[in-house]
Parts: sequence; C-alpha cells; structure tokens
Amino acid sequence: MKDYENRQVRSFGLRDKFAYMMGDVGCNAVLNFANSYLLIFYTKVMGVSGAIVGTLFMLARFVDAFTDVGMGRIVDTHTFKGGERFRPWIGIMSVPLVIVNCAMYNFLLADAAMGLKIGWLIVTYLLFGSVCYTAVNIPYGAMSNVITDDAGERASLSTWRSMGSQIAGVVMGMVLPMVVYIKDDSGNSIVSGSRFFMMSIILSIVALVALFICRAWSVERIHIADQKREKQHTGKVILACLKDRTLLINLGYSIFVNASYQIFTAFNQYLFLDYFKNTSLSGLSSLVMFAGMVIPAVFVTPLSKKIGKKETGVIGLVIAAVTYLAIFLSRTTNPMLYFTLIFVAFLGLGMNIMIGYAMINDCIDNHFLFSGDRVEGTVYAMTSFTSKLAGAVCAGIGGWGLAWINYDELAAVQTEAVSQGGFNFGGGMAMGCFIFGIVVVVFLTVYKKRGGEKRKKI
Repeated sequence: MKDYENRQVRSFGLRDKFAYMMGDVGCNAVLNFANSYLLIFYTKVMGVSGAIVGTLFMLARFVDAFTDVGMGRIVDTHTFKGGERFRPWIGIMSVPLVIVNCAMYNFLLADAAMGLKIGWLIVTYLLFGSVCYTAVNIPYGAMSNVITDDAGERASLSTWRSMGSQIAGVVMGMVLPMVVYIKDDSGNSIVSGSRFFMMSIILSIVALVALFICRAWSVERIHIADQKREKQHTGKVILACLKDRTLLINLGYSIFVNASYQIFTAFNQYLFLDYFKNTSLSGLSSLVMFAGMVIPAVFVTPLSKKIGKKETGVIGLVIAAVTYLAIFLSRTTNPMLYFTLIFVAFLGLGMNIMIGYAMINDCIDNHFLFSGDRVEGTVYAMTSFTSKLAGAVCAGIGGWGLAWINYDELAAVQTEAVSQGGFNFGGGMAMGCFIFGIVVVVFLTVYKKRGGEKRKKI
C-alpha cells in the first residue's frame, strides 16, 4: 500500500504529529465543553431538570448508532479527487460544527417556555453530536492509518493525539471555572449564562483554527483506488469487524473507561461547587488530571512492547480502579489529598487511553489482513459510537442521579445531604465503571483464547 513512494510526498515527521495533535485539540475544545458543562448549563442556567437533560442525552445516542456508522461507511467508500478520503471532511464540516456549538448555549432562551427550551436542546444537541461532530471526528480519527503505514509512527500519532486531548482539557479546566462562575451578593458561586455563551464562541474559534491546521498540515500518504468495486453491505462489514476479538475487547472495556471518565468530568463541576464549595479549585484539579494523563507518554510505548498492549491497558485500569476505591472510602474533605488521589487515578487512565488508540489501529490493520478491505472509517465509527454511548448513558444516569439526591437546580447552596450524595454518586459510579472494565477485559480475553483457534487465517 505504499503508493506514496511513487508520489512527491514529504517524509513523515514532526509536522504530521503536531497536525494530528491539533485535530484532537480542535475536537475536544468543543466536545469537552459539552461533556463537562452542558449539564450544568441546562440545569443551573436554563432551569431544566437534570433527569430530563440526562434522558435526552442518552436518547440521542440511538441516532448516533446510525450516523456514526453511516459516516464511517461514507469515508470508506467515497474517494475525493486526488485520492483522499478523510482530510477533506475536516475542512467541510468544521464550520457547521462550531456554529452549532455556539447555538447550544443560547442563554437568551432561559426565560422561554420549558417546551421551547427542551426542543432547542434536542435539535442543537443532535446537530452538534450526531451530525457535525461525527462528520469531523470520524474522518479525523480514522486518518492516522493513511498518514503512515509504519507501526511505530502510528504509535507516536496516538501519543500526540492523547496529548492534544489533554491540552484542550487542562486549558479549559483551568480557565472555564474562572469565567463561567460568578459570585452572588452572599458570596456564593453561581453560573453565568452570558459567560457560557461567550466561552462557546471563544472555544469555537480555537477549535476552528486547530482543525484547519490539522487539515492543512496532514498528508494522506496511503491512497486506495476510487471505489468502483461492488460495495459490501454495511451489516456484513460490521459483523466481519466483530469477528476480531481484539476489537471486541477494545470496544468492551472502552465503554466503561469512557463512562467513568465522562461521569467524573461532569460531576467534578458539582463536586467543587457543592462539596468543596470552592470553584477556583476546579482549575487546579484539571492541571493535576492533565499531569497524570500526560506522564504515561514517556513510558507507555516501551512498556507495551515489553509486556503487551492489552496488559499495559489492564494495569492502567487496575491503578485507576484501586485509586477511585480509595477516594470513595476515604470520603476526603481535604482538597490536597483528593488531588493526590486523582493524579494517580488519571495516571492509570492515561496509560489505558493511549494504548486504546494504538489498539484501534491494530484492529484496522487486522481486518485488512484477513479480508483485504480497508475499513478505517467503519472501525473507528464503532469505537466512536461506544464512546459516545458510554458518555450518554452516564449523562442520563448522572441527570437521574441529581434527582435521586434531591438536587435543587435553582438553589445557590445545596444541603449537606445533597453535597454528600453527589460525592458518593460521582465517585461510586466512576469506581464501578473501572471495575466493570477490568471484568470485561478478563472475560473477553478468556473467550478469545477458547474461540480464537477457530478463526480462519489467510
């Protein structure tokens, strides 16, 4: 597949890594804002019940089941002029993505009828996550397999991508709490709708610039012939992909890893607002999480070469699960102890996520080896869908959790029982998801060993 050897294409290097990193900076500038703050915005600014918001988030994922896989099949079966399949989509859909991102935070509807507010949420959230974000992120995520065919270079792209995600996360985590929260006359922290909208505009500009850099500086070195051959039925392609036990393992535990991460980031805002009662600490928390997730970049690749990718990922899961158990049992009210524990937890999480990106590339290569079909888009779409499904389920559970602990969306200060309930719910859910992730890896690994020999090798 090294057709780029016969074309005038620059060699793989730092420019490719930086461009790919900027793609995740752009995607996560808007996605992390939505994952971490949209629930807060709709409950505290718009006055919509957390249970309603969470339910809508979860139901939207049924739409993603079609749009994610549909976009994956589009990029697999459609070739643009010049032989590219992925990079043009980043340029085409970036502008619609950031426009819809701003529209989600329309605080001017705060006093509108509840039906109008819920309708606006449904329309803008579906356009954002199920259409525009999907049309940018799936081509971007699948593109690493055509930037280079060297396994080591692909591993470096995965590492740089993970750093891009964390750069976006830490900057937002440090800056946003200082902007979106203001003090009322009693000195309590409350959220500002106008500042939410202002930040959505700023983050949209950041995302647009980052995505344009990704598109401009990336190179699709591996081209395939225009899709004139008979196209496989989407269902058959998906079933063929699911015969890969490695992909099943990756999909299985990534559901719980993404669930734990997203419910933590969502409840982290409530934690500092209501439990520690100090929103300024939220920024420091993001810096601690960033440090924990970036440090594994130094050792995760050598470690995975020595003991295996799956084993390295499992070690990361165990570290995170044990640390969250300590957080849950300690019920600490000391922010410094809490920061120490989440640093260790996110060290393990960083190990797992970096390995997960590399395993996706392996799954794509494995499918090509056994079938002869290049389905980067479809495989990545399946991983993207599981990630968004996990986030939506947790958003739904998180929204219901606010109702279970009797959270008062309009109150400036929550009762002690509600604050404790939020801590228990957020920490307990994150811990449980990590443990379930470990169980899934062990179960599917045993299943793979028992059934793997039946697979026909070509």
